[in-house]
Amino acid sequence: MSRTVSRAKYLRQLYPYKPPSTSIDHLVIGGGAVGLSVAAGLVNTSGRDKITFLVERRGQLGQETTARNSEVIHSGIYYPLGSLKSRLCIRGRDMLYDRCKSLGIGYKNTGKIVVATSPSQLPYLEKLQKHSQHPSFLSNSDDTSSSSIRTKFLSGEEARELEPDLSTSVCGGLLIPSTGIVDSQGLVDSLEREIEDPDYNSPSSSSPSGEDRGEGVIVLGTRVVRIDKEEKGNGWVVQLETNWEGLGEGEKGDVESVRTDVLVNAAGLGAVSLTDGVVGDGQMKMYAVKGNYMSYKGPGTGKVSRLIYPCPSANIDHLGTHLTLDLEGHIKFGPDVQIIGTWEDYISNPEFWEKHLSPSDSPELKSQFAQSVLDYLPNINPDNLSPDYSGIRPNISPPNAGFSDFLIRHDESRKGFVELLGFNSPGLTSSLAVGEYVSEMISKDIHGRHSKVGEGREKRLNELAKGWEA
Repeated sequence: MSRTVSRAKYLRQLYPYKPPSTSIDHLVIGGGAVGLSVAAGLVNTSGRDKITFLVERRGQLGQETTARNSEVIHSGIYYPLGSLKSRLCIRGRDMLYDRCKSLGIGYKNTGKIVVATSPSQLPYLEKLQKHSQHPSFLSNSDDTSSSSIRTKFLSGEEARELEPDLSTSVCGGLLIPSTGIVDSQGLVDSLEREIEDPDYNSPSSSSPSGEDRGEGVIVLGTRVVRIDKEEKGNGWVVQLETNWEGLGEGEKGDVESVRTDVLVNAAGLGAVSLTDGVVGDGQMKMYAVKGNYMSYKGPGTGKVSRLIYPCPSANIDHLGTHLTLDLEGHIKFGPDVQIIGTWEDYISNPEFWEKHLSPSDSPELKSQFAQSVLDYLPNINPDNLSPDYSGIRPNISPPNAGFSDFLIRHDESRKGFVELLGFNSPGLTSSLAVGEYVSEMISKDIHGRHSKVGEGREKRLNELAKGWEA
């Protein structure tokens, strides 16, 4: 295939239009945490007569972006007020903690400290704390302790009292108690059950009786190869291919065509390519960015009990090489930022990133990690850093472009086609809130149903949208 032809256009040539053999109400593409949350939200709120399908191209759920991140429950403190990242991260954080407690999903509310290692970084911490005390975050406008993002400013000495392994160069810190870690696979498993099991009671179920619940079906090993707007009607015709793995160029698996009222593109790293096949204007671009993680076992971290983050880059496009823990207490550092490929590489082959999945093990990278970490943990042994795993961020803004928000798009000219693009960090933390947000939007915009609970949540989210700018 010529590199001048996008993969989406090539697939439209390879798979001609095929009339649908069946009709459903909702089809969600993508079995990561975001797609699963959207499907669960639709099942819970759409009504007994509605059927929601979720298709995932892999043989298991949550195997791409969801499985390759730091599993951190973020507080929401870094993002501009009014952004979707701020609104959905805060809401999703609270929903995630509630879900873990209710369903026995593994988690730990560790808290974290953002550290300054030079006086020049202290103004950033002060700005971050001021942001957390914005009136829109407060349940009581006169009480900053009621903020949905609680913080405490620490001197260098106070930071070292909490985390004795920190460097003497640490001159200040910001304690953020609401940060934590979660078992991402446990979250995925719980959402799978919520979608398919009508007797599974989760905190996001609409009612104990299940009177608003529809039917949910998950189909694995199935990829989307073509999407068409219905010629006569308001739906979408989607071609689904099974038995596709291992095929040579131009070969086809088994293809079925399905009509759906609502189509949600939550395909993560493949989402922009699917949008390109529908919109075809080439305006939306994807820039794959790799993040490496290194595990560590050795001196200099024996007393660490919280996540430790350095001050992030000025653009807040990277939170620095930070220390995170897993539920067993193992330490890892990362991720870094490694640009892989170009937009042209992606559009001609949306899976090009797969060949970059192995964690980098170059001496140069190890040295860079060590230099970053030694700045705040001076007693680690760099020789004990070991490549662990890596993940790929589905960025929709070019490198060094500054803050980039999530994009949830439901264009009037493409009614029923909902696009979820750019779901990098804090996508895992935000996922449950995204499911709530999108399902309520579809209920209102497509099905003409209004939820008083949803209206209350939207009012609260709109309140968070006032004021602070990064």
